[in-house]
Amino acid sequence: MTVFLTAAVAALLLPPVCFVLAALAGLALLARRRRTAGSLLVLGALAALTMASTPYVAERLLASLEGPPLVLPATPAKGSPPGTRAGADAAVLPPAAIVVLGGGIGREAPEFGTDTVNASTLVRLRYAAWLHRRTGLPILVSGGRPFDTRLSEAETMRDALAADFRAAPRWVEGESLNTRENAVNAQALLAADSVRRIYLVTHAWHMPRARRAFEQAGLEVVPAPTGYTSITPSPVAWVPSAQALRDTHLAMREWLGRAWYRLNSALQG
Repeated sequence: MTVFLTAAVAALLLPPVCFVLAALAGLALLARRRRTAGSLLVLGALAALTMASTPYVAERLLASLEGPPLVLPATPAKGSPPGTRAGADAAVLPPAAIVVLGGGIGREAPEFGTDTVNASTLVRLRYAAWLHRRTGLPILVSGGRPFDTRLSEAETMRDALAADFRAAPRWVEGESLNTRENAVNAQALLAADSVRRIYLVTHAWHMPRARRAFEQAGLEVVPAPTGYTSITPSPVAWVPSAQALRDTHLAMREWLGRAWYRLNSALQG
């Protein structure tokens, strides 16, 4: 399924389009003089759209996807290289690389004169750089060209890491178009360097699906989630906003993606 077709199908199933379609169906029923059913459908769609636009609903949907943050292990003994641990825990090797997934791209950003990372990707890169400074582990950046941009997501991530965080990645995977391809392509690159266990950096709400994809690709994953949801205090949490509607869309898209991955895995045996 192409990127465009996937996006189009998802748009039909997710807010706000799904609520608009429901309201239009209600109007069609009203036009056929089915007033009770039509009125209920229109009012229900408008009520659902309003609720989906509140921070209260959006933030709790995102938070339902999030797991606990990473707690770094004890510092390895002096002189031990990255990826090894002295003492009783030596049998359980810590990760040997940091994999950070792209979260989108700023296409032809005029202030930079080229493609660059967007805000979501920047959040992930900041945490990956932080983790790199504390572990000394090399970084793999992953993300392709879903919308035929000049640079791949991975290339913009490489440039931002080097210029803004002084943390040039060792591996640049710029061919993948979705999370599953991120996992498969990253595993192929890391296998060449005998890397099997990784820290995986992505948004906390995206981590469950990403972790599953990477483990299915044959990697051992230590989740390193970032970009946790902040809960808006009441009564502001009940004031609808475009940002909240976007977050609801994001959360429902992620739930839909998880369901699709499970279904696809079941169909493939």
